[in-house]
Amino acid sequence: MSDTDEHGRTALNAAVDATIVAVRRMFYVLGDDIDRTEGPIEFTFHTGATLLLDAGVDGTELRIGAAPWRDPFEPLVDPVNIEYVAISGKYTAFDVTDEPPYDRLLGRRVDAVSVVPLPDGRPRAATLYLGEALVKAESIADELIVTLAPA
Repeated sequence: MSDTDEHGRTALNAAVDATIVAVRRMFYVLGDDIDRTEGPIEFTFHTGATLLLDAGVDGTELRIGAAPWRDPFEPLVDPVNIEYVAISGKYTAFDVTDEPPYDRLLGRRVDAVSVVPLPDGRPRAATLYLGEALVKAESIADELIVTLAPA
């Protein structure tokens, strides 16, 4: 995700009028433990377009992109990476489209979007407005926190 399109705002604005057909979350997995409290979120729309929201490397910026999330460890064949993942874990994509509370987003149209900027103009948070519901993604201390308001 680059900021060549004004910090991803083009990808965010492209979601307006699109209907959500799938939702993926990237959760941190270590062994059998899955941390479902934070991690990137990815929307796929009826147009085939993708919107990916993730915490930036500086811990404050919200990264916005139009490409699907890609696991940087796949394929997991390098012995160094295999050892690292076994000891430290890694983010893994989960299709959460049919899981509460994300199942409430399926078939919803994005009516509008908004951005909360950092002082330098980079995004810190973004909100997708879906009728009476909303999804807010916010970068807080190196983590992406996603909040869903009731539909």
